[in-house]
Amino acid sequence: MPIRGRIVKGKYKVFHGLVNYGTQAGYLARGLRNKGIEAISVCYDDRFDRPSDISLKGQGENRSIISTLKVLLQRLHWFREYDIFHFYFGTSLLPYELDLPFYKLFGKKVVMEYLGNDVQLYRYSIEKYKYTNQKYYHDKYESLKSDRRKKLRLKLETPFLNKQLVCAPYLSEFVPNSVVFPLAIDLNEYDYSPMSVPEDEIRIMHAPTHRGNKGTSFIIEAIERLRNEGAKIQFTLIENIPHSELKRKYKECDIFIDQILGGWYGTASIEAMATGRPTVCFLREAYFEYIDYADSIPIINADPDTLYDALKATIYNKEILPKLGEKSRKFVEEVHSLDKCTDKLVELYNRL
Repeated sequence: MPIRGRIVKGKYKVFHGLVNYGTQAGYLARGLRNKGIEAISVCYDDRFDRPSDISLKGQGENRSIISTLKVLLQRLHWFREYDIFHFYFGTSLLPYELDLPFYKLFGKKVVMEYLGNDVQLYRYSIEKYKYTNQKYYHDKYESLKSDRRKKLRLKLETPFLNKQLVCAPYLSEFVPNSVVFPLAIDLNEYDYSPMSVPEDEIRIMHAPTHRGNKGTSFIIEAIERLRNEGAKIQFTLIENIPHSELKRKYKECDIFIDQILGGWYGTASIEAMATGRPTVCFLREAYFEYIDYADSIPIINADPDTLYDALKATIYNKEILPKLGEKSRKFVEEVHSLDKCTDKLVELYNRL
């Protein structure tokens, strides 16, 4: 017989972890605390130094028996202490998700949020779509192996989850019955910086975490083509810098280009829009069926076939940029603000 848990509507303790891509674990735990709900984010360290409450530095490395026992005791403490576990990217407290069968037994709830390559399938994507970022993560052999691992993990973990979320609609087709939960950002960290019409050069910025994934080669090619035709463009490629520095860099451009292969926008687009910067990204319109805010997205939609024309039209009509930047900030406030996303999350938890 299951042991009765402590979850009462609006009264529970929430654990977020162990992956912090897009700073979602860190942000949402903070947002819950702002609403008076006890919450913590515990995440593995990452090279972009995204903030979380507790960083599990070094816990993926070889350890002694004593340090391993300490880690297990620490995670057992979190298991005992919290009521709702909001995990990300197919991870949980124990390796291989060996702990998942025990949450229901102890009256606890588990939410799994998928963030991208944890569920996106290579074979399915390349056979269905002309352009997909799945072509560029790994070679074909490794990608097919990864497909098998993802399918098996999803099959094994799904029965133990109370709710499955995807951070964007492009992942909905890989996780049946999942709910699209928009990526959140803390707008207190992103000052709106109104633009004026550029007088001379147009400053374009691109900040790939993975060049293949973002379609960087296509972006460089389109910009060089425009430059050769006489367009005045200052192009900045930002790579391998801390997230805190990237947040300042957004204000230094007139147009931000995110990705042109994946079919949807991610955290970088949201952050650029939050500062009031017009953003270029590939949006696959087939994904609109999964959301109710498609008509309000202010992004300049472009894939490798249309990027040159989209940039040319924007550059030679640069008077539209300030208004587009204003619309971008308002869109983030309505759809991606931490405050509004946290309200939705509380509603979701209460329904569990």
